[in-house]
Formats: sequence, structure tokens, C-alpha cells
Amino acid sequence: QTDCFNYVRFLQSYNSSHLYACGTYAFQPKCTYIELSGFTLDPVAFEDGKGKCPYDPTKGHTGLIVDGELYSATFNNFLGTEPVILRNLGPHYSMKTEYLTSWLNEPHFVASAYIQESAASSTGDDDKVYFFFSERAVEYDCYAEQVVARVARVCKGDVGGARTLQKKWTTFLKARLVCAAPEQQLHFNRLQAVFTLPGDNWQDTTFFGVFQARWGDVDVSAICRYHILEVKKAFEGPYKEYREQAQKWGRYSDEVPSPRPGA
Repeated sequence: QTDCFNYVRFLQSYNSSHLYACGTYAFQPKCTYIELSGFTLDPVAFEDGKGKCPYDPTKGHTGLIVDGELYSATFNNFLGTEPVILRNLGPHYSMKTEYLTSWLNEPHFVASAYIQESAASSTGDDDKVYFFFSERAVEYDCYAEQVVARVARVCKGDVGGARTLQKKWTTFLKARLVCAAPEQQLHFNRLQAVFTLPGDNWQDTTFFGVFQARWGDVDVSAICRYHILEVKKAFEGPYKEYREQAQKWGRYSDEVPSPRPGA
């Protein structure tokens, strides 16, 4: 029995008349538009799916179309060694994360969410795109490799840096998602799925995460809930930094620069 030739990994509404679809296409990812009225696609309109869809159907992936732009979290090469959070399509030029383990380290992407934080904002806040995944942590002083759950975000209006981080996210931030049962000394670090429950306004948004852990010889699961304002507060600090001389991560203790990281 042979594997499927093309695993469809992305299918979302692009506009009122078309869907946008991406598939692995036998380790040569392709994307195309599907016309809704007849649910037909134009084979001539196939586009390169690199950065939009993983090569390998077993790799984690998530994506969102926001105002005609595709925000995707996937792997950018055939070997699956270049994780990337990328924006393409639409009027802006492509934006992506750096290929550094401090940004993304062997992630398993699970879900994404678009939150319109600019609505009724008195400070001119920008809309955000949130990404949920698990990855190997690099900031802990331990010999054992530790997998942790993360939430990361970028600003919708991010256009990259002028001199450094050109065409790279300047608003990228990530934080650990903690889901634990302290009485059992059990930490659920492997994120499996996330559901976003919207409210009457964006401040009422809630995320529900499905986690898995190993407890002795048994696989156990848990669901943890996170309010958007709790997530937003985590991104306001305190922060960690990598100290070159000590070659380890530590809490950033100096004055937070203005604009602050990820602003």
C-alpha cells in the first residue's frame, strides 16, 4: 500500500469567490485557488508552496489568511530542519523568523489565531497573530532535553527592520504555556491542539489547550484554559536574554527599552 500522493494541509477562505488550498504534493508543496461556485481548481494557477505548507505530511503546520495575507508556521526545506513563521501573499513583501534555535527549536506547530487588538484601542495597538506549538527549550540549565509548550505572536503591521532584521519579524515574542497538576508534580508540556473561543470583544477571547504528558508508564492528557489578557500580560515582561559570557539564559534586569521588545 502506497502513501497518499498529496496531503492537503491548508484549506481556508481567500475571498467571497475562492478558497486557498495547499498540499504536500509528493514533497514538492503546491498551492492553488479553488473557485467556490463549481468547486473547481485551475491547474495552471498552481503556486510554489514553500513556506506555506510542509514538505513532509507528518510535520506540524498551522496557517491563517488575514486580509488576503497568509500567515503560516511550517518547515521551509525538504529535510524539515528550517522551521519558520512566515507571511506571504497580499500586498506586503514576505516576512519570516530567523533560523536560530532561540527563535524556534524543533517546533511542532499546532494552531494559530488572529486577534483584532486594535479594536477600540486607546494606545493605537496593532492586531496580532498568535501561534501555538511545542519545542525543545534552550533556556534551562539542565542536561536533559526538555520539551515545553509555547505561545508566540507577531503584529499584523510588522514590516521588518530598517537595517537589522530586514524582512524579518521585529515584533516576534514567545512565552511558555504552563499546564500542570502541582499536587502530582506533573507538567503537561506537549501541546496537541488549541481551540480559540471568541467573546463579544477581543478582550473576552479564551484559548483552550489540549496537552499530553507521560506519568510513569501511562500517557495522560489535560485541558488548560488561558484568557487573552493573561497571555497579553506575559508578553509585557519580565524578559529573558542570552548572556554570551556565561553562555546561558538569564532574566533581563536592566531598564526595558522603549519601544519595548515586540511593541
